[in-house]
Amino acid sequence: MTEVKVYYMADRDRVPALTPFLLLDGRRIWQCFTKKRNSNANLYYLLLDSENNSVQYIKLFKDRKRNLLFYIGNTSLPIFSKEEPDIFYIDTITRYVEYSDEFIIYVNNKIEFSIPVIGVVRRLNQWATRPLVFLLYQLFAHESSEPTQQDEEEAEAQEEEEVA
Repeated sequence: MTEVKVYYMADRDRVPALTPFLLLDGRRIWQCFTKKRNSNANLYYLLLDSENNSVQYIKLFKDRKRNLLFYIGNTSLPIFSKEEPDIFYIDTITRYVEYSDEFIIYVNNKIEFSIPVIGVVRRLNQWATRPLVFLLYQLFAHESSEPTQQDEEEAEAQEEEEVA
């Protein structure tokens, strides 16, 4: 089991130019955006609802310590992209993932969140639960708990700097 600390960021967000993608969940279509932050970490935006020229969204990303940071906000700014959106089918992932308000389980791996982030989003929009689980899976399922060769080399280099 992996425990993930979750922090809510009370930060007004300027929605920058992002890469769009669509999540198909049966007859529902969820608009999402991503921004590549570094070689292996993405920042995701999931649009939850729109009304009166305002869009409610959740922003999800991991910090360097692999904590989950999220922000829920509204924007009236239009979101533009020159790219055609990719399309993903939620069923391809969520049929293999079990989840509750505070955890997800996939292939015998359990990720438990310190704040029930899935439950928070469920209260805002019950239909957004599955797209959120899909994005959480994307953030956490592809990382390995085993250190990579690059991680080991960086740790050795850091130790050498500290000794010098």
